[in-house]
Order: sequence, then structure tokens, then C-alpha cells
Amino acid sequence: MKQSNKIISRVKQTGIPQPDISCRCEPVRSQQRSNFSVARLKVASFLTALVMVVGVNNSAYAEGLDLALGDDTANLFVILNPFSPTSNLPLRGVRERAPRGSELALGGFVNEAGDNLFHATIMARGVNRSGGTQYKLGAGMKLVGGDLDVDETVSALALGFQTSILLANTNTNPIDFTFEGFYAPGITSFSDALSYTELAARLQVEIIGQARAYIGYRRLTFETNDFGDQRLDRGMHIGLNITF
Repeated sequence: MKQSNKIISRVKQTGIPQPDISCRCEPVRSQQRSNFSVARLKVASFLTALVMVVGVNNSAYAEGLDLALGDDTANLFVILNPFSPTSNLPLRGVRERAPRGSELALGGFVNEAGDNLFHATIMARGVNRSGGTQYKLGAGMKLVGGDLDVDETVSALALGFQTSILLANTNTNPIDFTFEGFYAPGITSFSDALSYTELAARLQVEIIGQARAYIGYRRLTFETNDFGDQRLDRGMHIGLNITF
């Protein structure tokens, strides 16, 4: 031990630079934690702002709320005029036309990577019954725009469709499966976007008349000018749909 101390003393006296043995990875880890904290703060602030809008305008405008949460994503819809068909009419053996209507929703999508989108969707919906099966069909448009984490600004006007089939038609907890897709080609993609694609599916159960819980999957992609395909979401989520 004394011998090692003498060696260290001689090295200091000769002025030989000593190697820096401090860990250089800690600042990187700290920066990563800081980035994730900022992203989570943005997500929380965004959701809080939209929920406040719903609360303030509930009596005059908003009639529903749809929130889907993944591991690192959040997607919120404020529904202005939810489509509420009469779903418990008796099924018949012949094809029967049921209520039809439209639905307008405003909202936004955020993730921890730093992608932030606002979207407005209008869908025309209808319920059809054939034999012992009840199904819903919908078609509409989605206007979406925002900023990506790669410093690209994107926007698009997409056409979409939706189909839903009632798996369990009960008076207490009906269950349905829904699939929807939206696509915007280059002609209706703007700023740094070349195209927009969104595919989603959900399995939903009605808890009470005004609340439905679901588990789903979403794949959301923007093709950009400089960075190619930017995948904003590809994973599972859980959600809750509430009408006021």
C-alpha cells in the first residue's frame, strides 16, 4: 500500500496527465431521463388542456370523450355529436335498415418521442341488420397535422372507412369488434408529408349505457420528404369512450 502511494506521488510530481476514470455515461443517461420527463410533461399538459376544454364547453358543445392510452402514446377525441343508434331493437331474419347519422370529433395524438398531432374527423355512420347479425358501416374524412420529433411539419387530408360487427347482443354488456383505416396520398398531403396511413382495430364492451371500455391496436405512419417513413405508433392500447 505504501509502495502504491509513492508511485502515485511520483506521477503527480512529474506532471504526467492522469486518465479520467469518471463515468461518462451518466450525463447521457441523465439527458435521456430528462427528455422522457419533458415528453411526459407535454403529454400530461396536452391531455389536461383538452379535458378542460371538454369541461368548459360540455353543456354547449362536447357530448362525448374517447381516450386511448398505450405504453408511450395518448390519443384523445372530444366528440361533438356522437352517433347513438338504437342498438337493442329485435333482430329479424331479413335485412333491416336502422338509424343513420354523422359524428364530428376533435382531438390530438402525442407520444414520448416528441410527435404531436391534432386531428378533426367527420364520419357518416349507419347500422344494418341481416339475419342474426348486426353491423355498422362508416365512411368519412380526417384532417390531421402537427410536428414530428425529426423537425418535420406534416399535415394531410385522409379518406377513411370503418366497419363494426356486434359479437354479443345482450341488454347488459354488448360486445363489438371494430376496424378502421385512413389514407392520404401525396395529392392531399402537405408541408413535409408525402402520405399518411392509419390502421386501427378494437374489441369493445359496453359497461353501462354511457361508458364503453376497449382494448385495441393502432398503426400510424407519415411518409416524409427527408426522413422516409416515420412510425408514430405501432402497438396496443386500452381506452374508454364516454358520452355525456
